[in-house]
Amino acid sequence: MVCSGLGQVRRGNETWAHTVAEALHAAGWPVTLFGGGPLATTCPYVQITNWPRESFLARFGVSWHNRYLLEQLSFATAVKRHLARDPHPLIHVADPALGQRLQRGAKELNARLVYKDGLLLGPTWCRQFDVVQVLAPAYLEAARAANVDVSKWFIVPHLVDTQRFQPPSDRAVIRRQLFGDKLPANACVVLAVGDLSPNSNKRLDWIVRETASMPEASRPYFVIIGQASPDDARAFEELAARLLRDRVIVLTNVKPTDMPAYYQAADIFAHAAQREPFGIVFLEAMASGLPVLAHNYEVTQWIVGEGGLSLDMGASGELAKHLQTWVQQPAERQHFAEKARTRAVNQFSPAQIVPLYEQMYRQISASGVISGE
Repeated sequence: MVCSGLGQVRRGNETWAHTVAEALHAAGWPVTLFGGGPLATTCPYVQITNWPRESFLARFGVSWHNRYLLEQLSFATAVKRHLARDPHPLIHVADPALGQRLQRGAKELNARLVYKDGLLLGPTWCRQFDVVQVLAPAYLEAARAANVDVSKWFIVPHLVDTQRFQPPSDRAVIRRQLFGDKLPANACVVLAVGDLSPNSNKRLDWIVRETASMPEASRPYFVIIGQASPDDARAFEELAARLLRDRVIVLTNVKPTDMPAYYQAADIFAHAAQREPFGIVFLEAMASGLPVLAHNYEVTQWIVGEGGLSLDMGASGELAKHLQTWVQQPAERQHFAEKARTRAVNQFSPAQIVPLYEQMYRQISASGVISGE
């Protein structure tokens, strides 16, 4: 499993590669992770030197897109050299330019390549790969509608460790440990997670503005965890503090190992992205027993199911209305919380998803599909 940002950034692709590789390793599969930075993991890991996207080039105004492209291309060159010395029969990748480069070299490496479309690049772009993993049924249907040959396409959703992410035994104790007296004991706490940058599709600023439109007496408390450049993080913190005052806590650079506790400290999970390719955060929240408020995008609705409510996150007042209902009706949000946990366990736990990976890999091996043939 190859991911250029592993050990350097924490986004969807990196979380996918790390989580799935460890789950496959625990199930007995001989899996090796390849990444660009130092990483603590339970499975074999190879660190490949490359130009990281968050390198010094950012200080010279090089766009994020070009920095990400440079990271992938420099990584691909080094990975191919490594795989020429130490062959692996199957390569699984999610970074697009990296996937293209490894696809071209797969035949000479005598390897099969699987591309996971986690960036919504779509069926027309993905048809260049021999084997494609999509994350939800809607993506396979879109490919069929575009007359793409999907005979070697597989639906394998993201997974979540439902032992690591689970409901708290005592939420009040966890809150005190994390926040001291910053959150009242009886507060309704909403958690939001994502990129704090102003142009991010996570739209955390929308959540802040919607909450600020609520009557002050009925506003929940917010914990917002995200990442951004120092300037963008500072600007977001200033916006949140101006609109929500002492009812918001903004945190950056939270360690992945600490995230389960922050989910356990909350009562509700809110996410305002209007077209999320998948959203691993949904699974983490649901596994932690949090009811979800999310946009009514087809894939998001399929993920959340009965574990929350979908609404129009572009319509002013919609999120505020549902937040106010759940703040005032804890029994209703608890109903959704129980459904959320059940759906995470029954649909997205390793016990459900690892067999889908195993089935996909076995079918690929049996088919003899080799890139370039």
